Amino acid sequence: MMLTGMHIAIIGGDARQLEVIRKLVELDAKLSLVGFDQLAHHFTGAMKLPIGEVDFADLDAIILPVHGTTLDGNVNSVFAHEPIPFTEEMVQKTARQCTIYSGISNAYLDELVKKTGRKHVQLFERDDVAIYNSIPTAEGTVMMVIQHTDFTIHGSCVAVLGLGRVGMTVARTSPRWGRK
Repeated sequence: MMLTGMHIAIIGGDARQLEVIRKLVELDAKLSLVGFDQLAHHFTGAMKLPIGEVDFADLDAIILPVHGTTLDGNVNSVFAHEPIPFTEEMVQKTARQCTIYSGISNAYLDELVKKTGRKHVQLFERDDVAIYNSIPTAEGTVMMVIQHTDFTIHGSCVAVLGLGRVGMTVARTSPRWGRK
């Protein structure tokens, strides 16, 4: 499926957003990149813009970082000098069918989409996304255990508290590491 003619704003984020940008460029979407001013790489078909220059009325979708916004309405980006404001006024300028994507939400973002009536997709509520995200999180958990333990974890008894997606992934991988 090609995205020719779709205008998508990617606002803030980290290295994960770069993969999203690459894929959207490959699918021929028109991209406005906000909060990527410190990124030296240039993507064909994508324009780096300050938030004030984004044509919100022309957007089909807005992609926010995994954490969405801060509680005071800013979007963080590792490629920007400062947080990026994301306001109700900006979203009100978008077409009614404009969809906002983020990994998770918070009270600020929930209230913003409620007031503006825009669709908000929280990607980490989707099992196909959340399960794949649990794997590197579980690996990071194991790495922290190894780094902060003075003995080998092989043969250790491990208790996993919480059986959400990450807990289940850690529990499933424990026997493979020689743990009980």
